[in-house]
Amino acid sequence: MGKKSRAKAGRSEVRPETKARSGRNNLWLILGGAVVMIAIVWVTLRTSGTNSVESAASTGTSLADKFDGNKGHATLISTLDPAQFTGKARAAYQAAKEIPEILVELPCFCGCMDSKELGHKNNLYCFADSHGNICDLCQNIALEAKEMHRKGLPVETIRSNIRKTYGSAHM
Repeated sequence: MGKKSRAKAGRSEVRPETKARSGRNNLWLILGGAVVMIAIVWVTLRTSGTNSVESAASTGTSLADKFDGNKGHATLISTLDPAQFTGKARAAYQAAKEIPEILVELPCFCGCMDSKELGHKNNLYCFADSHGNICDLCQNIALEAKEMHRKGLPVETIRSNIRKTYGSAHM
């Protein structure tokens, strides 16, 4: 065997189909890594979102007790049409239509703010779904807030009065 023949014999040739398989394997590794990363981010975000509810429940302090208004950063949400309801519920839904900027600043003490299913953020949320129709406490908070607002009380005073009347420390 000559020098050239020995050099060729010592080298392994990479076949085109081997390169293609290698590329596909790399693609699967990249896709697998991406899926793992997405799963980690999803689990992290999901658990951090529920920690506030779980920690409030474990300490015996509700989110409503900790609520100190939205400090001007509240999003006003749409509420259901009061015409769908009757009696006190209709009046409460009407209050939500008339003074959403007040109700968004008030906690609700019925437990809907601690509920994973409802996930309410303030008293206004009670009237964005049908919960306000069946909950006397939500209705009372909205109607009393409307009355205090009509008398010209500032939202901080309204919140303080609602907290004193309905806060879990007083129940």
